[in-house]
Amino acid sequence: MKKLITLITLSILVLTSVYAQQQDPKAGKILDAMSAKYRKTPAFKADFSYKMENIEEDINETFEGTVFVKGDLYKLLMEGQEMRFDGKNIWTYSAEFEEVSVTSSEDEEEEISISNIFDLYKTGYKYLYLESKNSGKTDVIDLVPNDLNKSFFKIRMEINATTKELRSFKVFDKSGSKYIYTVKTYQALSTLKDNDFTFSQAELNGKEFIDMR
Repeated sequence: MKKLITLITLSILVLTSVYAQQQDPKAGKILDAMSAKYRKTPAFKADFSYKMENIEEDINETFEGTVFVKGDLYKLLMEGQEMRFDGKNIWTYSAEFEEVSVTSSEDEEEEISISNIFDLYKTGYKYLYLESKNSGKTDVIDLVPNDLNKSFFKIRMEINATTKELRSFKVFDKSGSKYIYTVKTYQALSTLKDNDFTFSQAELNGKEFIDMR
């Protein structure tokens, strides 16, 4: 464990030194194109797989999910749980406990997910073009947070070089864990209603409701 922590610390120091020099214009151009592609779509639906692995702790967990996104609003469905963000509040539904809880988004630390990854690089990150792979079909870009107090030290994104669609991204946690999201299908939607991202009174009926705002 001590050796692992030492290696992670060295990786952070090296990466911080590299990224502190400047933003990589090549990476920035690709990221801007990717973001513009998704931002010009009124709404979209994406099916994805999620994997969490930690070799040191012998952990390897996977599951699949679906996300609906409209601007900054999202609805995330995964493993008996549903999360909705209406622009101000985060609603979480647990099927196991038949429970809905709601918190103010100001009280929550921003999580990295397939709902916000397309614009994440714009604030608080350095980025670097790493490599071209799959015979030039995939661009690989690393993001490193400016805030060294975050629980992770790097995000690696793989982007389709032609369509600028996001193929996958991997979050490297300081604990040694890796969180891998892979986009399986993507579907542009003409519209989604704002009330799709909150819970109506009818949906709350019969469920325990916990308001933590």
